[in-house]
Amino acid sequence: MKPTTFLLTTLLALTTGTTLADKTCTPSFDYCANKLLSSKGFTEADLETALQGTGLENDDLANILFHCKNPGDVGHAQLCAGGCTDPATEGSHGCSG
Repeated sequence: MKPTTFLLTTLLALTTGTTLADKTCTPSFDYCANKLLSSKGFTEADLETALQGTGLENDDLANILFHCKNPGDVGHAQLCAGGCTDPATEGSHGCSG
């Protein structure tokens, strides 16, 4: 195997594995988008993909609550008209007001 091919294959394997492993959430918990972005390994692109087909694609992510379906997999987005709130302790987030 050529060194260049080996290097490219290794880099691809590392980046693919890292991307999947970095996303985390507790199944059945709800999360504000900002929490998923700041400390759970999700990107804006991940959340925008989860919003496809929900009718919430053009809403501000700061007002979206996501449900963790499986570790690293969110969906069932909900619009929080009054904004999204973090819990005082670890647990599900919710909507303000």
